[in-house]
Amino acid sequence: MDTPLTLLSGITFARVPYWFPFFDYRDLKMDIILPFRPDEEGKRPLLVWICGGAWMTMERSAHLPWLMNFARRGYSVASVEYRMSNSCHFPGQLEDIKKAIRYLRAHAGEFGIDADRIIVGGESAGAHLAAMAGVTNDKREFDKGEYLEYTSRVQAVIDYYGPASFTLKAKDAPEINESEQPDFLKGPSPVAMLLGYEPANDPEKADTAAPLSYINPSTPPFFIAHGTQDIIVPIENSDALCTALEKNKVPAEFWTIQGAGHADSRFYQKEMADRIMDFLERVLKREKGME
Repeated sequence: MDTPLTLLSGITFARVPYWFPFFDYRDLKMDIILPFRPDEEGKRPLLVWICGGAWMTMERSAHLPWLMNFARRGYSVASVEYRMSNSCHFPGQLEDIKKAIRYLRAHAGEFGIDADRIIVGGESAGAHLAAMAGVTNDKREFDKGEYLEYTSRVQAVIDYYGPASFTLKAKDAPEINESEQPDFLKGPSPVAMLLGYEPANDPEKADTAAPLSYINPSTPPFFIAHGTQDIIVPIENSDALCTALEKNKVPAEFWTIQGAGHADSRFYQKEMADRIMDFLERVLKREKGME
């Protein structure tokens, strides 16, 4: 018999400066999919999901239908908000994600979460933040705010077509006709909006906001997926990320989808969710010393 599930919507996990810094505040919220009676189910691994949107917009409920695949297979799922680039520059967004992880760990007993099995994942800009949360596991300088007695460490990362570097140049970047260019790319660069400067003007500083700069042998395992025809975030980003992980002997699985563009619907089929969960089953067992 399938476990009955429930959606807890609009849970506040932090309050952050929003209008003018320290003049007004807003709540950051999350939606959580849990068993209807979590106290009867035992502890579940948790997937923290981060929606993309060029760090300029996001909708935390956008992927909940697809994320139900994980909830039905025994995961709890939290889809979380973070501040947009018109509110603060990086690393504020990463700090928000780590706040969410610490909040969930602090309330693990209430929500029936296994605090030793937390996975972070996301797509596009959300994948950048998920990857950054993973590769900065041991970097306490990004932990700000409440629940600092809890760690923001994660045990695995799901990276859907995220930027791994802001200075990497695509080898065969296709020419984009202006008429085909998405509206959000016609103004200032979304990366410049995130960082507060163009990466080319300070590449060394830009590298401190990129996952590729932090990979080391203690980096958690990665599941990576990218489309070969992505004109927004070229696939070279994931190629470079996977290569760096392999050099550091970090478990990684990299799926390329031939002909797929950015945010292609083929990423959001049950088949992809099953591949991710098969990967997570292996790496979480290894984390527990069961293999």
